[in-house]
Amino acid sequence: MIMMIIFSYNIDKDIENIINGTHAINSKKPTKFQLSFSDNYGNNFEPEKVKTYIQQQDKINNFDANKETVTMEAKWKNAESIFIERAEKIFSLTYPSPITIYLTHNERCTYNIEKNYFFVKIGSEFSNNAIMHELLHFYTWQAFGKKLLEEGVAKSTYNDVKESLTELLNLEFSDLMSGKPDSGYPQHQGMRRIIHDTWLPQKDLFSIVQKLIS
Repeated sequence: MIMMIIFSYNIDKDIENIINGTHAINSKKPTKFQLSFSDNYGNNFEPEKVKTYIQQQDKINNFDANKETVTMEAKWKNAESIFIERAEKIFSLTYPSPITIYLTHNERCTYNIEKNYFFVKIGSEFSNNAIMHELLHFYTWQAFGKKLLEEGVAKSTYNDVKESLTELLNLEFSDLMSGKPDSGYPQHQGMRRIIHDTWLPQKDLFSIVQKLIS
């Protein structure tokens, strides 16, 4: 049975993502949305101010939430079954819960593993790449996350591991990525090289994760 993925737009969730994105761990660089908001409202990302700004921009841009949601979902359907089949083989698991993808105006997209949802930028040419990137985080958590943290692996180390494992997109899913590789963050390039060099000979994800945390 294929993983159930639900696409939705909810302005309160959009606000949540925008505010959470200002506290991102992997990159401190403000997004285009953050800079634009700050030019108009300053650096205090209060929910009501963010909501007002979103509504102003939506009016200017004739934003149609339903149209954008349908467009992103239709695009994903072209890759969905192929991606999930490969991901389940790589991680040796079937993802146990439905996942909701919320559209967001922000270029930085956060996620909530516990509640099974994440965000993808509205109108992104490479929305499928973003979806696959985030889904790999969810598979990684199911396969390794809880166990590693219970064994005493630091949260920061696990963060580095799960971000680096998106190198798998370049190794196993390049045909689904519209010509744009997953480049990752600068601080994870060493780990990504380890994955790139060791994945293809054996395709043993467990041994690679052990190597990354050692």
